[in-house]
Amino acid sequence: MQNTRPRARRPLRLVLTIAALTVAATALAGCAATAQPVAAEAAAAPAGQERPSAVAIGDSIAFGKGVGPDESWPALVAEQHGWRLDDLAVSGSGFVKAGWDGTTYRDQVDRALKLHPAFILIAATRNDRDQDPAAVTSSADRLLGELRDTFPHAHIIGITGIWGADAQPATLQRVDDIVGAAVRGVDGDFLDLGSPLEGKPDLLQTDGIHPNAAGQRAVAARVENRLAPLAATL
Repeated sequence: MQNTRPRARRPLRLVLTIAALTVAATALAGCAATAQPVAAEAAAAPAGQERPSAVAIGDSIAFGKGVGPDESWPALVAEQHGWRLDDLAVSGSGFVKAGWDGTTYRDQVDRALKLHPAFILIAATRNDRDQDPAAVTSSADRLLGELRDTFPHAHIIGITGIWGADAQPATLQRVDDIVGAAVRGVDGDFLDLGSPLEGKPDLLQTDGIHPNAAGQRAVAARVENRLAPLAATL
């Protein structure tokens, strides 16, 4: 038989209290839902700051003369690996040869020593091909030694000099040999890029020296090809 006993009525004050708490809880839930994306953005912000840092030391080709700042081969390699790049390269400069602003790789290394790079890209350069080999050797050994002493855990990556569409001269090979020995002497990796632009004038600017955007991509692709066996350490 159905129970017909009258249901006890809640006091009005209790009902109003419960209603107020319900409204407050709903409002708080709405605030939490609204605040969540902001908290997520705040948590995600440091991720960009945690990207490994890199520096590039080099000449006009590493600087990206005649192309956009994000089209130089160091910028392309850094983007590929998620590095935050400081491109310190100066047009016309070398280990001994002074660039357009009167500075050499000495000055670029001085700037690098004030940073905290996890990766150091350093390019042999055609600009040193007519310099005294003994002077190039002395500078390369000294600067690479300073970089290694200051950054004992950094990954130092050197590359051979970049020539144009014609065959590179023996004087550039001499510079490559000197820089390669200096890089390997501090436990760095020296990448022999070969001649990625040889026979390809369409990859050069009108001066026949500097790669255009497509030429810079060709150089970066060659760097990536040589880096592939080292992928586990990058």
